[in-house]
Amino acid sequence: MQQKERPAWAPCFYFKTDKEIYNYVGQEIVIEESIDSYGGMIWPAALALCRYLETHREQLSLLDKAVLEIGAGTGLLSVVAALLGAWVTATDLPDVLNTLRVNLSRNTRGRCRHTPQVAALSWGYDLEQTYPTSVYRYDYVLAADVVYHHDFLDELLVTMKHFCQPGTTLIWANKVRFESDLLFTENFKKAFHTSLLAEDGEMKIFMATCREAEEEDVVEEIQDKMGKEEGGRRDDEGKREEAEGDKSTEKLERHCKENKENNKAKENDDEEVVRAEAHADVKVVEKTKNMPEAKEGGDKEREGDHDGDKEEEMKWNQSTEQILKPKEEEDESGQELRKQVVEKNNKPAWTPNIYGRNDKDFYYYVGQDICIYESIDSFGAVTWPAALALCSFLDDNRQLVNLQGKTVLELGAGTGLVTIVASLLGASVTATDLPVVLGNLRANVMRNTRGRCRYTPQVKVLSWGYDLENTYPTSAYHYDYVLAADVVYHHNFLNELLVTMKHFCQPGTTLIWANKVRFEDDLTFTENFKKAFHTTLLVEDGDIKIFMATCRKKRDVETDSCH
Repeated sequence: MQQKERPAWAPCFYFKTDKEIYNYVGQEIVIEESIDSYGGMIWPAALALCRYLETHREQLSLLDKAVLEIGAGTGLLSVVAALLGAWVTATDLPDVLNTLRVNLSRNTRGRCRHTPQVAALSWGYDLEQTYPTSVYRYDYVLAADVVYHHDFLDELLVTMKHFCQPGTTLIWANKVRFESDLLFTENFKKAFHTSLLAEDGEMKIFMATCREAEEEDVVEEIQDKMGKEEGGRRDDEGKREEAEGDKSTEKLERHCKENKENNKAKENDDEEVVRAEAHADVKVVEKTKNMPEAKEGGDKEREGDHDGDKEEEMKWNQSTEQILKPKEEEDESGQELRKQVVEKNNKPAWTPNIYGRNDKDFYYYVGQDICIYESIDSFGAVTWPAALALCSFLDDNRQLVNLQGKTVLELGAGTGLVTIVASLLGASVTATDLPVVLGNLRANVMRNTRGRCRYTPQVKVLSWGYDLENTYPTSAYHYDYVLAADVVYHHNFLNELLVTMKHFCQPGTTLIWANKVRFEDDLTFTENFKKAFHTTLLVEDGDIKIFMATCRKKRDVETDSCH
């Protein structure tokens, strides 16, 4: 049988941990991720909303309810909703559906009352044609981290309004990252009757219903469910009222905040056990064609690991049961343990119940094992395809691009894989990125280069822009090579990026840029890149391209402008 041809830039790694293992609704949930799409990763708001739905089953019962998830991504939220008894339809763009469908099928088959469905949905203004409201009506619409750095926020709001009809409750969870997120939130509040169900730092969960008169009864019904007996304080009169007597949105928000505070110790207790689990050693079976002994014993080791996970899960449940006893049943040692746990742990309440988290990738370049830790909360903290392509190119073309003893600058270093490979090839490398990425970047670089390289790589902050002569004057900062991988994607700083490339690509400098073409803006940037530099296409493999560039002399630029 003929094997499917792999891309030439496919990395030399022998074990890739590309799945997350969660525990919600008493079930183990295995989620496969994809590094080639924002929708192919699990973002924080999905974890927050999964936790919220699991811990508020009585107030927000999804049993036998029709639920639509928009921007479902990996499908974790849809899986949890289905396990809670809902009839779920998970939607996203067509290029995300394969991973979404696989994750849903794997985690719900034989476990749920209703088989979840997967459908393509593009946010926009013509949804009445594809999803007529006379046919498609849902009890709940769920959305998690659908507001981020993209140009379709207006279309998203229109889509929410289309599906949030009378009788529908919309629950939206999001982490605030950009100023545009705040603007969207204001427009969201104007478009719907909204209540803030939960707030934890920059994480917020809203409940919304449509702004129509007939919807008021539904709002009151939900608020009745959410409002268990509590004393309602009146500022002027000082009276107490029963919770069921106050139907207002303000009451609902106070109640949710109070619930969150009352449960905080319990959630922190859960998370202390999770922390202990996360620090446990995870056995990794290293598999390569050149290691038959590892391959031969792999299945047995993996089976043993699985049994170990089950045993640890039982211990987790027992530990949690012990810690979460009612206060009146606790002995003195139990009370002391509770006190220590609450004092030590300040993790967000939405942190998931994970007892086995695989968040690192193992690669093999330049004859060395490279362990890369990733992060789910930043585009720069994930290893993207063009970085793998560039690493393979540098490793396979050492004579063409000889980095031995050369000074190298990497723009948008992210997880640091390219910097590590360049360092292993003998270069003196400076890795740069935004401040939020530097912690993980520095850890990866130091872990994989200490004691292996001729030069110790440096990690520095660099924001692309027009004032670089003040922070990185060309008289002091001159490099033999500038490397950049997948720095062109969906962001608003493409002009600043090109300016930054031109600033560092001085006479005597060679710029090597690798990228995967995803959007029309990528093509426009590529054209501007070719006009700004003397360029050569080194590699083209599908949508992956690697360019080599040198600066244009002033005379060349003037000639081009004349033409």
